[in-house]
Amino acid sequence: MTRTITDDVTRFWGDTRLVVIDTETVINEDQLHTVSVATVTCRGGFLRGKWQTHINPGVPADEESVRIHGLTDDLLEDEATFDEIAPTLLDALTSRNGEQVVFVSHNVAFDLTALRSDLHRHGLELPDLAVIDTMGLLPSVAGVVPNSRSLADLCNSLGVVRARAHDAMYDAVMCAEATVELLDRVAATYPTMQDLIDRVSGTDTTLTVPLLDAKKLFRRRRRNIPSKHLATHTKLLPPRAGNRMLADWTEQLHECAQHRCSYLVDRVSNAGPAPARLIGPLHDGLQTRVAAGDTAGAATVLAVLVPLLAHLPPNKGRLGFRNATLAWAKKWGPQLDNLGRCQRRDQCPACRADRPCPLDTWPDLVAAIALGVPDRYARGFFETTGKEAGTGAYTAWTAKNLTKVADAAIPLCINYWNDVGQKSRAEQLAQLAWHGGCRHPDVAAAYASQVAAAGGADNLTAATKICDSALDGAGESTHDGWVRIEARRNQYAGRAQRSTVRRTGKLDKKGNEILVRRHHPETPRRSRPPRFSRAPPI
Repeated sequence: MTRTITDDVTRFWGDTRLVVIDTETVINEDQLHTVSVATVTCRGGFLRGKWQTHINPGVPADEESVRIHGLTDDLLEDEATFDEIAPTLLDALTSRNGEQVVFVSHNVAFDLTALRSDLHRHGLELPDLAVIDTMGLLPSVAGVVPNSRSLADLCNSLGVVRARAHDAMYDAVMCAEATVELLDRVAATYPTMQDLIDRVSGTDTTLTVPLLDAKKLFRRRRRNIPSKHLATHTKLLPPRAGNRMLADWTEQLHECAQHRCSYLVDRVSNAGPAPARLIGPLHDGLQTRVAAGDTAGAATVLAVLVPLLAHLPPNKGRLGFRNATLAWAKKWGPQLDNLGRCQRRDQCPACRADRPCPLDTWPDLVAAIALGVPDRYARGFFETTGKEAGTGAYTAWTAKNLTKVADAAIPLCINYWNDVGQKSRAEQLAQLAWHGGCRHPDVAAAYASQVAAAGGADNLTAATKICDSALDGAGESTHDGWVRIEARRNQYAGRAQRSTVRRTGKLDKKGNEILVRRHHPETPRRSRPPRFSRAPPI
């Protein structure tokens, strides 16, 4: 969708240049060290330039920081040091030709703490710049009320698609797009950018914003897990553990759930007994959390329980393993649905790290376990030809109130047919499943892709509508598929618009961008030589 640049917006921006910054950090000896920094430059209401670099901090990374952004010591070993990238960063923040440069970030205090700490260690200093914090007063001044102070909720409230979290460039771009949208909404109210800055930031500058305490940040990243509980993680459950040792381990598991401990996955993966012996204690922990209505605690246990369902004792019959998994889903599915979602102030480890919540992804894992070996299940799960087209195990699962698991199995079948070279069958499956009511985001993406394949404006518009229809049912789900399909939807919409009009880069008298229709000229120039050349007269 093309933004409208009004006279108010042009006047409001004036000679201001925003530098939107995001950093990723590690904590060592109670000090923040920057390991990635990205900048996005904005002028006149548009995003102009981008820059990003990873940084070797010269110190070991703490485990909790690595869990958040994934930048390990090995990945950063060959990167530039902070003193090597500092000149480029400071140059981006330096005013030229009398322009006003403004430092923008989501949670300005955090990014300034990281940058000022690193600069101070190398005898350098940030220029004294005005600041705008998109986590501060700006959203409310613009009439926007996000569900929380997170960048994700701010983007959601503005309709900005957030592709990936805890990557400096992605977060900087999303923050920049959110900032531009917010400034568009207040441009008519404030005479100049400085008037707005005075309202939302007061006299704060890059040199006066109070720095954060790295010790408190470290404790927050660990979610204030008591040291007494952390000490229990040093004891591993031996392979031949007796009932008493297993009971103690179960009690520690309950504590992990209560503290939303991110180390529970290590406790389970490092346990010595066979997975089948661990399922019982995990079920006990899940039952306790569900009975107490503890959403985040249940999600914490669910994350480590679902992968072990492949070790459930098989039920009677030829498909005993499948039936055991489906019986689990039939029993626990309604109870998990009733729990709702993790809240911002009380999150499971996955939500805290901005990863998909187990309460949203368990049907995908259960479907993969229940289906078994691909070359055995794909043909009979959902028939695509003949009189039985649209039927199979899929209809049997939905009849047993296992619709979520059945829908999650369809993308696995589609991927299988594509992998074995039967693309037409994969397309038939996506089409039949969609029209049969399956609204899994990956199914919608597959069907929208084949509708858009022709490339015409009508095809792209139809594909956009498919994505929109699927997104209507997304709710508050954190499943990665919804992010992918929203990005795909925007791509189709953009291609549809560009197929009929093109941008000129010019504005009309009201400041609106001038778009012109794509067309062939009335008298096209010949692009090929004549078929026969005429010889000169003799």
